[in-house]
Amino acid sequence: MRVVILGGGYGGLRAIEKLVKLPDTELVLVDKNGYHYLQTEVYGYIAGTRDIDELAIDLQAWCDGYGGRVRFVKSEILGVEPESKRVVLEKESLSYDILIVATGARTRFPDAIEGLRRHGFGVKHLHRAFLFRHLFEAEIERKVQGESEKVEIVVAGAGLSGVEVAAEMAHTLKRYAKTLGAHEKEIRVTLLDACDTILPGMHPKIVAVSKRRLASLKVRIRTGAYIEKVEERQLVLKNGESLPYTFIIFTGGITANSGFFQAAAKNGIGQLEVDPWLKIPGTHDIYAIGDVADIRDSRGDPLPPTAQIAEKSAEYVAKAVAARQNGRSVPPFRGRIDGMFIALGGRYGAAEIFGIRFHGMSAYWFKKLVTFVYRLGISLRANTAYRIRS
Repeated sequence: MRVVILGGGYGGLRAIEKLVKLPDTELVLVDKNGYHYLQTEVYGYIAGTRDIDELAIDLQAWCDGYGGRVRFVKSEILGVEPESKRVVLEKESLSYDILIVATGARTRFPDAIEGLRRHGFGVKHLHRAFLFRHLFEAEIERKVQGESEKVEIVVAGAGLSGVEVAAEMAHTLKRYAKTLGAHEKEIRVTLLDACDTILPGMHPKIVAVSKRRLASLKVRIRTGAYIEKVEERQLVLKNGESLPYTFIIFTGGITANSGFFQAAAKNGIGQLEVDPWLKIPGTHDIYAIGDVADIRDSRGDPLPPTAQIAEKSAEYVAKAVAARQNGRSVPPFRGRIDGMFIALGGRYGAAEIFGIRFHGMSAYWFKKLVTFVYRLGISLRANTAYRIRS
């Protein structure tokens, strides 16, 4: 049996970790990038507190770490042909018995906001995060030399990613205080959102803790602020107000990487519609997991596009494939969020785990531990391949 996995993100890698245990199963991983990108840590990379080796793992090495059990194909995905059970790539096509679509999502720049795509930076792709960091550090260097004017960093979108980026950026600027001297006050971080609150949908206590932390870091918060258009060096709100900016980091939404799958039904942000067993309706051998899929909880409400849900859906599909191999079936997927962590700059965070909420350094170290364990696992697999090669 050949299982083809499209996408080397959190869901794709977790699916392989489980499926590799099955006998008589050939696994093929396809991704247009040669690396696995730890998006949950991008806030630190953008702010300069993480290095690129902490965000990216070589996918070829990771696959080689399974001793030939997993083949990696670096290629753009051009299409899926359910009738012939083939995936069309740039230079070849792959047949499959089971297909798992785990291609994730990218930053959604609404077309209704003129100029946003041209001037804004997203955080869903490593090359965009790399470009922002390069330009930001160049701006800091000019500021050290006293060659630049005020630096206005606007983070548009006050969900989880936006809050983490704003907090870490502001904390980083505090670290630069001795280098920048009085110039440090000429760099400001503004967190902007159209909603009436930051972190919409999260517990009020988590929201309150986050607001206090952002205030202590001197992050300016603007809620109920709708962006009308983005011009050179200024954005215009729907109320007519203009805000100056040097950089805009947009974290206001996602759109699924599903353009290659023309035969499937999708929701308003391009996510593939799936049935309760995470299958594409009308097929028996195509599953979708993670951010690319419109995954619902037991009440029919959409689950947030998080690494946690990507991994849970991957584990479920792996069990479904194993059961199918043995002539059994599985109950519908019952996903839920067991907990969440928010990095709030430096060694400070907020967390909620099974209804228990806490904040401060303990939340930071808890998040750090979860990330460390995850990264250690994939790093050890890649290191296995390096040892074999040497």
